[in-house]
Amino acid sequence: MTLARQADEDVFSWASFVAQTEFLWQDTTLVPDACAWQALWFELEIVNALALAEWDVHGRPVDWADCWREGYKQQAQGLLAALLKLIS
Repeated sequence: MTLARQADEDVFSWASFVAQTEFLWQDTTLVPDACAWQALWFELEIVNALALAEWDVHGRPVDWADCWREGYKQQAQGLLAALLKLIS
């Protein structure tokens, strides 16, 4: 939950969140619907891959906040909300 609160801040937080939540579906006490979790997590990974690829194309700048906000943050927030619904 702590990671989720900060996951949409920037591309680095998002990438960390996606990596650290990859196998949470295996915890049946936390995730009651593993199939739904995996499908939704796959969407998180797509956003992650697209954002990291674009960040890489831009030369891996230290400050990529504007691009994240304009291109990915809103979608990330929607996915986070849906993911949190699965566990609450």
